Amino acid sequence: MQLTEQATEIFNQTLTHVDPSKIMPETVQWNEDSGELTVEGKHFNIHKDQPIYVIGAGKASVSMALGIESILHGRIKDGIVISPDAFEGDSKIQVFVGSHPLPDKESISSSYELVSFIKKIPKNSFVINLISGGTSSLFCLPAGNLEIEEIRDIYSLLIESGADIHEINSVRKVFSAVKGGQILQHLKGKQVVDLMISDITDDEIGMIGSGPSIAQEISATEAFQILKQYKLYNSIPHAARQFLASEMDKEMKMKTYRNTKEIDRHSSFIIASASTMASKAADIAKEMGFDVTLNDKAVSGPMNQLEQSLLTQIRDLIKDNDGQKAIISFGEPTVQVTGDGLGGRNQELALRMAVSLQNIDRDLAFLSAGTDGIDGPTDVAGAVVTNETYRMALESDINPKQYLDNNDSYHFFKKAGGHIKPGPTGNNLMDLHIVLIG
Repeated sequence: MQLTEQATEIFNQTLTHVDPSKIMPETVQWNEDSGELTVEGKHFNIHKDQPIYVIGAGKASVSMALGIESILHGRIKDGIVISPDAFEGDSKIQVFVGSHPLPDKESISSSYELVSFIKKIPKNSFVINLISGGTSSLFCLPAGNLEIEEIRDIYSLLIESGADIHEINSVRKVFSAVKGGQILQHLKGKQVVDLMISDITDDEIGMIGSGPSIAQEISATEAFQILKQYKLYNSIPHAARQFLASEMDKEMKMKTYRNTKEIDRHSSFIIASASTMASKAADIAKEMGFDVTLNDKAVSGPMNQLEQSLLTQIRDLIKDNDGQKAIISFGEPTVQVTGDGLGGRNQELALRMAVSLQNIDRDLAFLSAGTDGIDGPTDVAGAVVTNETYRMALESDINPKQYLDNNDSYHFFKKAGGHIKPGPTGNNLMDLHIVLIG
C-alpha cells in the first residue's frame, strides 16, 4: 500500500472511531429502572413523569440526536436540532436545516423555530442540549435591526481575515441575539445538560458554537478592537458599525458589558474533542507499523507557522533512516485570503506542503483534512500530497505556485488529483494532519 493510501486509510478509520453515534454510548448511560442518567460519571435523577426534551445545533447534531435517542429508549418527549443537512429518518427529534459556513435565511427561520420551541418547554422539564461545530452559522439570529445579509458579510470578512476562532466568535456574539449564553433566559426553571463536541483549540466551552447556552461576557469594545486589528471595521456594513457604536456607548455609560447570567440546575460536558481524535489517529498509525510523533497541542495561528513547524519535524526525523515515521497533528490554522480562487484551509495547507516538500529526497506523504468532511465552501474534506506532487504537476503543465498565489487549491487538486472526499461526516473535531515517512 502506498503512503498516500495509508494516510487516507488512517483518516478514514479515525472518522469511524470518533463517530458521535459511537461516542455517545461511551459517555452517556441510562438506567431505565432507576431513571438515572449518567454523563461522564455525574448522575442525574429523572422522575418518570418528568418530560425529556432535546435541543441543539451543529454539524454533528443529527448523529448526536440519534445517539441520545437510542440511549433513552423512547423517553424523549420532543426535540428540535438544526443541521446543515436534512434528515428523513424516523425520529422524535425534528431536524431543521441551516447554512454553513455562512448563515442564510434558512438558518434564520430554523433558529426562530428553535427559540420558539425552547420557550414552550414546560418548567421542570429535563433538557438535553446538543452543541457541536457549525452552530455559530446554523443557529443565528441577528441582534438589533441587523439583516441576515449584513451578518453574512461580517462572517465572510472574518473567515477570510486570518483571525482565529476565538476572535471570530467574540465578534459574532456581539451581533447575535442567541450566542454567548443568550438562550439561557428561555431555559430558566428547567434542568439543562449540555453535551458538546468541541472544535475549539483549547476546548473553552463558551466558544464552542459561540456558546449559546454558556453564561459569559459579551463585549462590543473587544469586537471593535478585533475588527480594527484585522482592518475589517470599515468593510463591515454601515448598519453593523452603527449597532456596534451603540453597544460600545452603552458599555461606557453603564461601565459593564452585556453579561449573560447562569441558571440553576445547569451542567455542561465536552463528550469529544480533537485531542481524543488525534490520539486515535496516532494509535491507528502505530498499528500500521509507524513510529509515531503525536503533537498533542491543537494548532492555531497563521498557517505558515504550522507549515514550518512540520517541515522542521520532518527534516529531524529523516536524519534517522531506521523504520517508518509518522507525525500526527490537529487544529485549525488560519489563512489570510488574498486571491479569488476556491479552496479551504486543508487544501491550502496540502498545496503549500507539496511546494515545500519537493526537494526532500525521501518517500513521504502529507494529508490534511477536516473531520466534518467539508473544507471551506467545497465538496471535499482536504487533500493528500507527496514529495513528488510538485514535480508531477509541472510535468502536466500545472503550476502549483500560480494556484497557491490565487488561493485556488481546489482547482489545483481537481486537475492534479489528491482530493479527500468522504462527504459530510456528521461530525466536527477540527482538522487532522498526517505525515507519513517511508
